[in-house]
Amino acid sequence: MSHTPSRLSSRPAGLCIAAAAALACVAPAHATNGPMPHGYGIKAMGMGGASIALPQDALAAANNPAGMAFVGDRLDLGLSAVIVSPESSIGGTRFDGDGVKAIPVPDFGYNRVIDDRQSIGVSVYGNGVSTVYDVPLLGGRDKDSAELTQVIASPTYAFKLAPGHAIGISADLAWQRFEVEGVPDALGVESPGSDSSTGLGFKLGWSGQVTERITLGAMYSSRIRMGKLKRYRNLLANHGEFDIPERYGIGVAWRPTADIVIAADVMRVKWGDLESLANALISAEPGFGWRSQTLARVGVSWQAAPSLALRTGFSHGQQIVSSANATLNYLAPVTPRKHFTLGATYALSTDSELSFMYARAFGSEVKGSGPSSGIAVDMSQHWVGASLAFKW
Repeated sequence: MSHTPSRLSSRPAGLCIAAAAALACVAPAHATNGPMPHGYGIKAMGMGGASIALPQDALAAANNPAGMAFVGDRLDLGLSAVIVSPESSIGGTRFDGDGVKAIPVPDFGYNRVIDDRQSIGVSVYGNGVSTVYDVPLLGGRDKDSAELTQVIASPTYAFKLAPGHAIGISADLAWQRFEVEGVPDALGVESPGSDSSTGLGFKLGWSGQVTERITLGAMYSSRIRMGKLKRYRNLLANHGEFDIPERYGIGVAWRPTADIVIAADVMRVKWGDLESLANALISAEPGFGWRSQTLARVGVSWQAAPSLALRTGFSHGQQIVSSANATLNYLAPVTPRKHFTLGATYALSTDSELSFMYARAFGSEVKGSGPSSGIAVDMSQHWVGASLAFKW
């Protein structure tokens, strides 16, 4: 298919603006790799998140900005819903989250090919955690809850070095909203209301087809340094600091046949560098005690028919919640380590397609020890999602 800029209309740009507004207003997601979901983009989520060497849509910049060089002119509009089951046990008494809720999580991406070697685009996606209990677990006045919403827009430039080889760079523009109720800060103040901040980072990526059947990829995403959350300067470390962590990874995509591709990633997420998350429970500025995390993801895609692709995948991550620091994690029980996923894409025409995804995040209870003795936290999830793509 030829790529001619003159065919670009104003409608995709208007849809992008509307989708961005919707994403900025949506409720936060219950994420599982810290506040991050197991993948970005409906197609990648159906393959366990594997995506660094396998760009499939205009959400590619969230995973590896070089991938935008290979997805063509397209607009992707996605919506997921996550159903969560958080559980906490304090002194032998079990507390569940305040009801079962399906939380919407939209995303979108847009990409435009400039010429045979260059493309520009934007991927917009989100992170978040939301936990609400119907009682004050630690004896405060208000019921205990925590909500974090992070929205990241990644405008991207990708350049083909040679056929099958590309580099890409993204500016990561981030906005976040944070609110905690029922947890006193260092001055005894609880429930100060919501606060928000913005931040800036960058992302680099490379993708290369090294043989007829094998493609490799690598990506680096810098720490996004967010503005201070001033209302929480006495609760969060460094006077209200809550940044988005550095991450980096490598991936491979292998095509054993013309209809099958197997992709795998290894990624490192540096939660341990963020003091508000990594500080120990027993410290001058208590935190969640999270550790940095290595993730392994593998997925398979099969072109079962000219108009139908089927996917499945699995991801596994190290436990970021330590037993000695389990106490505060009742507010963010991001304990799942394993995800099993399914996905499919159906071509409506040569210019449009529908994609679907289901993911199951299995619970992985962390029982407290030492200063967290008597505490246990756990959570499991179901994800469902769909996206509509337009190509031209």
